[in-house]
Amino acid sequence: MNHSTMHEPLEARRMIVREFIELINTTPDEEGQAAVQKFLRYLQSLLRIKQVVPPVVEIMTVIKHTKPVLYHSARRTVLKTSNLYMLFQVDMSLSLAQERLDQYRD
Repeated sequence: MNHSTMHEPLEARRMIVREFIELINTTPDEEGQAAVQKFLRYLQSLLRIKQVVPPVVEIMTVIKHTKPVLYHSARRTVLKTSNLYMLFQVDMSLSLAQERLDQYRD
């Protein structure tokens, strides 16, 4: 992700959601190490974003429901001391999460 060139918050959020949709569409719902590592790298990149607050609760909720095997495999991989651990503790209504993410779709 190249977030260093983002200036406008709305466009930044749109890019985050576009990249999330691509991740959902290209990552299989499986326990394989490659898929889990791809997902965890994506989450790390979200935590590095400084221009805006990324919709992480919404993203984690959608992943939990649409890619449950991947979600649970990644959750088991993350240590409690990891900065990613907190992301697996959040939850919200799936319909509300999708509604919020849809605000940023092109």
